[in-house]
Amino acid sequence: MNLTFQAMQVLNEREMQQIWEAALRVWDQVPLRAQGTEEFNEALLDFGCQIDGERMTFPKAVQDKVLARLEQSREGNGPWRPARVDNTKLEYGASGQALYCHDIQTDEIRAATEQDLADWSRLCDCFERLERRHPTFIPQDVPTGSCDVHAFATIMLNSSRPWRVSVYSADMLPYFIELQAIWEGSVEKVKQNPIFAAKCWYNSPFMITRENIEIGMKARELLGQPLTIATMPVAGVATPATIAGALTQITAEVLGCNVISLALDGRLLGYCAGPDVFDMRTGVHTEVGPDCNLLGLGAAQMGAYMFGGEYTARAGPTTAAKLPGAQSMMEKALSATWAICAGIRSFGSLGITAFADIGSAVQLMMDLELMHYFEHLLKGIQVDEDRIGEQTIIAVAPTGARFLGTEHTVRYYREELWSPELLDRRVPMAWVADPQTFLDNARDKARRLLTEVPNRCTLTAQQQAEVRRIVAAADAQVAHTTRA
Repeated sequence: MNLTFQAMQVLNEREMQQIWEAALRVWDQVPLRAQGTEEFNEALLDFGCQIDGERMTFPKAVQDKVLARLEQSREGNGPWRPARVDNTKLEYGASGQALYCHDIQTDEIRAATEQDLADWSRLCDCFERLERRHPTFIPQDVPTGSCDVHAFATIMLNSSRPWRVSVYSADMLPYFIELQAIWEGSVEKVKQNPIFAAKCWYNSPFMITRENIEIGMKARELLGQPLTIATMPVAGVATPATIAGALTQITAEVLGCNVISLALDGRLLGYCAGPDVFDMRTGVHTEVGPDCNLLGLGAAQMGAYMFGGEYTARAGPTTAAKLPGAQSMMEKALSATWAICAGIRSFGSLGITAFADIGSAVQLMMDLELMHYFEHLLKGIQVDEDRIGEQTIIAVAPTGARFLGTEHTVRYYREELWSPELLDRRVPMAWVADPQTFLDNARDKARRLLTEVPNRCTLTAQQQAEVRRIVAAADAQVAHTTRA
């Protein structure tokens, strides 16, 4: 049988109803500050919203339309319920948009460069199962205004395929489309499945800046796809510090996001929030810890309560540690275990520390070892006549502990027994003679791979030249805008 979990539950029906009713009152009384474009504002006005400068409110008629659509969603998806998960396939990817790099030669933290991203791209490519959810590095040795274009191009020039990069300004979006079109062969194919992300980010509490709206609206115009809005509020500074208060405000903000999506594109967006919390001791946001886990699970439950259907938690192998080591692996292991138990089977956050602000090849090696642990765990136990090995037991047991040399062991030990590559399992005195640690082994592997892995870019020389031409054009536009 496979390892089976049912997503955990932190809120009961009465508690979710309390949060929901409070969120409706907040949604009714707190205006959204939206620095909208003309097209954006016209769509919201046509939907029935009231706009006074940057102040947007949602009259009862608008609220009724949204609540009616939510009711239809719940009817279609069924009542909220925790997901029962027995999926054995684990997906995982390198992530982050780090401005800093952990230098594996010096152990120092320094600004990330294009070369770091090129090396990282070659490194990631050598692991067949490893996806990339974000570029990991945003180069700091290039013009700031086009650093996102540089990241996308660098990945294309040093990988077997393009991977996701977020667009940071509407002006740069056309260059992303041109770059992906080199890979896809046409702009039409880019429109069908853009690899890059061009989202409109909601700024808690209750604000959307002009820059974010312009990115979302430009993507909608050029790609012909619905506007996507997401919010990542930080409890304690952008919401109340209490989890119940944070969930109330977040739910009200999600209602506002869905108003915008319905007004522009006639579709419900869903529960589009990924909240974090504020660490009062250090004065920074944090993405790991029991408070984060509880808030993420509560948000997932509220999403199912609003829209119907199953939920799993939100968590992953992330850490506040700056360097790979005891803290990074404690936090990553605990958060990943919570996530596995809550039904999550897809992870980002590999290869990053300091909540994605630092990228580390050493940490990536350690994170992959952690993922291999969970991959083996999720296999569960397979029971059949041959695996039971009844005749092997009868034949060998009377002679002593001699199963190691049996054909049954040879047949099954590779798939049944986990053999870590980097963790140290030697007896104490063997370790004393050669005191290599998990961290040492990870560092040695990262250094070796970075000197050995090839560039698997499949673009022709002409295509690579075109990529560089597009990047130069983006740089020139940034320089012109800066001078102006």
